[in-house]
Amino acid sequence: MASILRNPKLLYSRALFSASISTQTTPFPSFRAAKSAILSESDPEKLAAMFDQNSLFPTFRRHRPLYEVSVHKLARSGRADLVDRIIENHVSSPSNAASLKSEGFWIRLMMLYSSAGMVDQAMRTLDRMLQTKCSNITEKSLCACLSVQLNNGLFEKTHELFDKMPQRLGVEPGVVSHNLILKTFVNQNRVDLARDWVQKMEKDGKVTPNIDSYNILLGAYWVNKDSNGFDGVLKEMMSKGLDPNVTTYVYRIAKMCKDKECVRAKKLLDEMISKGVNPNSATYNTIVRGFCKVGDFDSAKKVLEGMLADGYAVPSSSAYYALMRGAVKEGEFDLALEMCKEIMRRKWVPPFEAMEGLVNGLLKMSRMEEAKEVIEKMKRKLTGNAVESWAKIEAALPL
Repeated sequence: MASILRNPKLLYSRALFSASISTQTTPFPSFRAAKSAILSESDPEKLAAMFDQNSLFPTFRRHRPLYEVSVHKLARSGRADLVDRIIENHVSSPSNAASLKSEGFWIRLMMLYSSAGMVDQAMRTLDRMLQTKCSNITEKSLCACLSVQLNNGLFEKTHELFDKMPQRLGVEPGVVSHNLILKTFVNQNRVDLARDWVQKMEKDGKVTPNIDSYNILLGAYWVNKDSNGFDGVLKEMMSKGLDPNVTTYVYRIAKMCKDKECVRAKKLLDEMISKGVNPNSATYNTIVRGFCKVGDFDSAKKVLEGMLADGYAVPSSSAYYALMRGAVKEGEFDLALEMCKEIMRRKWVPPFEAMEGLVNGLLKMSRMEEAKEVIEKMKRKLTGNAVESWAKIEAALPL
């Protein structure tokens, strides 16, 4: 401190620095307030201005989902110019000077442009990255190039870049790059070529297909309702000793439920848990819907309760909706009422058609007060156009 007092120039410099920091202010009292404002803003000009103001601050820059949401909203408004502006401002910000040598920084910008459908700008961003002589260019940059094309439906371009870009980037395509080509073939509905590509990978010996490679094939055969192809890939995968992951199990469980083998699907759920593969909400939801379709509501409810007890996945509305709809369809109105109350307790809105069926069922059972109670609770949940839509349904009910 004494040295500063003895040196007026140093004191002046420090004061000037402090003043420059203090001018970097945001109109919002907190990051949370800024985030809420950006999420709710519908005017693209105002949104872009808020984004630029707040992107000076580290907390904001670390919150990547806000970047994605902002770019998506601007692109949806047809304002590619504003997308370009906020990304350019981000690149030119002094606070990001150190990041310009980071491959990950440029890749994130490429994917933001890609999500806005701005393919040319995404590829120009790659050129800028190469011009900055980023250290440690890896396969991730190749994958970014391929993903930009694939995500925008430019399938032939994806194949073309797979052939050209490795040499330009100085990288070797690994299994992740090859899997993007698999996805490209699948998106082109050329599952046969995707299957050939996996065999080519194995034959060449440079890159070994992994569990994700086989999951891509499983998904393709599942979508195309090709049971023989599905079973063939599953058999091959198991013969190679590959450990299935949650995606593998979800596809297998979905196929079993489609074939009305819900009890086997539940056993497979137990197996994956015992092997340390944590199920996601899709795993449970698929089995719940499967049991509902065969009319086994007790088993469906037990799976739902198991999801709550296991704690592996956050409950979603999908399973509750399936149980409520199925119960109404089969005249199980006590169960439907229970699910309806639980749905509203969790602050979700019950499906309109299921609510209509439930109320009619309760009225036929002379349970007028219960019917009125759920209607009142339903009305308190509704906002916007849903109020009018429900009013039309309520008007037709025999209350």
